[in-house]
Amino acid sequence: MPEATSESSPPADAWDDNLAAELPGCLVLVGFTYLHPDGSLNYHKQIFGYVLEADRNRGIQLRLEGQEAGTTYWLPPDTRSFKRAPEGEYRLRSTGEIINDPDYTCGWTMRTRRQG
Repeated sequence: MPEATSESSPPADAWDDNLAAELPGCLVLVGFTYLHPDGSLNYHKQIFGYVLEADRNRGIQLRLEGQEAGTTYWLPPDTRSFKRAPEGEYRLRSTGEIINDPDYTCGWTMRTRRQG
């Protein structure tokens, strides 16, 4: 799985220092939407894990759980999509795994570049 990283600080409105300070140790459910170059849906994927680090320059590092256990994943340094998750059971559409009471959810949309 590709890792999203950044070489420079995010725009001021993309990073919330207070939220970033809360994230380490939290369980996060992440949804990815992958689009074709024309904007049509390619596929969805979900992962979940515990935040190891939230760094304004490097991003947000997750220690993945479930089928991805034993790996880490870097999200971009952008806290805008992080939302407190309502209590409950969450079933990953992509794998059928169940996550109980995650602390946060977040979502990302990726657009595939045209080849050639």
